Amino acid sequence: MSEFPTNRPGNDRDVAGEQLSAQSLLRRPVRLGGIRLGHPADVLLDAESLRVVGLEVACGDDERRFLPLAAARVHDDEIAVHSALMLLEGDDLSFYRRRGRMLSAMRGCSVSHAGRHVGILRDVVLDLDGAVSMLEVETTGGPAPVRIRVPLDATVAVEQAPASAA
Repeated sequence: MSEFPTNRPGNDRDVAGEQLSAQSLLRRPVRLGGIRLGHPADVLLDAESLRVVGLEVACGDDERRFLPLAAARVHDDEIAVHSALMLLEGDDLSFYRRRGRMLSAMRGCSVSHAGRHVGILRDVVLDLDGAVSMLEVETTGGPAPVRIRVPLDATVAVEQAPASAA
């Protein structure tokens, strides 16, 4: 058996179900052998594919570090790492921030499907391999906002800047 991960990000998943929201991922502490190292502060997505690349982690020493999703095990109650060395700092975090999109910056952005405005992005739903399969969108056209899930495909677009109505 190889000690290297497969080509699937987060290949050692122990999460019930097939999908999870980014918001639920952000509520899980990051631990090493049961010791809390920090908590996810944001989700970093590939700018083009919207695949989750990793997490920005607010660590116990008040530093922000980057945790590649492929280096973590996502459980129902925690995000486990096998080594604190998996938490990258400084220039490594900046590198990933420059090349990706932070979920916090995407929340509030306008979402369109086949050229028609659907609503405002509130969250993303991930498959267990880190791919974003659906967008959780708050509709803005009816009498009261409603949250719906929009399957992510080539006809769906997320604007780069937050919508003015958000």
